[in-house]
This record gives sequence, C-alpha cells and structure tokens, in this order.
Amino acid sequence: MKRDKIQGFIAGITVMMLVLSMSLTVYAVSETKSIKASYNNIKLYVDQRIITPKDANGTIVEPFIYNGTAYLPVRAAAEALGQEVSWDGATKSIYIGKKPAALPTAPFTLAAGQYIVGEDIPAGKYNCTAVSGGGNFIGDVASLGRTGLNEILGAPGSYYADRPSYSNLRLADGDMIKINGNLKVEFTL
Repeated sequence: MKRDKIQGFIAGITVMMLVLSMSLTVYAVSETKSIKASYNNIKLYVDQRIITPKDANGTIVEPFIYNGTAYLPVRAAAEALGQEVSWDGATKSIYIGKKPAALPTAPFTLAAGQYIVGEDIPAGKYNCTAVSGGGNFIGDVASLGRTGLNEILGAPGSYYADRPSYSNLRLADGDMIKINGNLKVEFTL
C-alpha cells in the first residue's frame, strides 16, 4: 500500500514536470523564432539614390532575405521616403508618418462638423442627445440602409426642442455623420 502511494506521488510529480516543461517551451516559442536569413550586400535605392540603412542610434542595419522575401529596416526605409517613424512599446506598434489620433470614449460630445466612424469616433451603438443648440443630424449610416440618417435635433430652449434625441444609432467603421447648425450632440452607450 505504501509502495502504491509512493509510485502515485512520483507519477504525479513526473506528469506535473512534463506539463510545466511543455508550457514553458510553448511560451518560449511564441516569444522568439530563429530564422536563417541571407545577407548578400543588398542595396536600397530611393529615387535613384542609394541609401545606407541605419537604426535610431545611427548604426548601419543591413537588409536581408528570408524565404524569398526581402526585409528592410523600417526606420531607414521610411525616413528615406521622408516619413517619421515611432515605436509604441505598450501596443507593440510601429507608426510611419502620423500616429492615428486617439478616438474618444463614450460619453463624448460633438459640435458642427463631419465625422468618419473609425477615424474620428469609435464604432458602436449610441443614444444621441442634443445638449445645446439645434440643427441637422445627418449621415451615411450602413445600418439604416438607403435612407441614411436625416434628423433634426434640438436641445431644450432651442427652436427644435421637441426633438431632443435619437436612440439606438448603430455606427460602423466607414460610416459618416454630419452635424449642422449650432447643434452639439452627446453620444452615450
């Protein structure tokens, strides 16, 4: 009986070590990958001008070929094309040129202007309420079909005060909304 308990204990430890070693191996594989690349003195030209690729510290970084695809240092290639390059370590993102503007989070208020969903405001389902002024609330909104969005909204005290809100507006990336007049609209989830 004691022997069975000891064997069970040893088997349990062996299985635990095996599972732990497999999970550590999987973790390591997801973080790094060794490749065999070909460095053959690859030259980079931009508008007939040879470029010597360098990193942010000015160290020369050579392009290489891996599995038939040429890889260039992003900073060197972008700067040779007149673009700024920045790195965001928190999101592991490389930005070439302008960084996208941070989109507002609901609730947010928009004044007169034209807005593209996914660029200026996030996609989502909103309740829209006039907080001041009055005017047209229009747009090309896919969820509304061919008719689109065409409403008149007004805050209390405005000429259109009897139409203060629009509920359950579903906005998807690429939709466009336009606010006219002196209308300000609050978007809530």
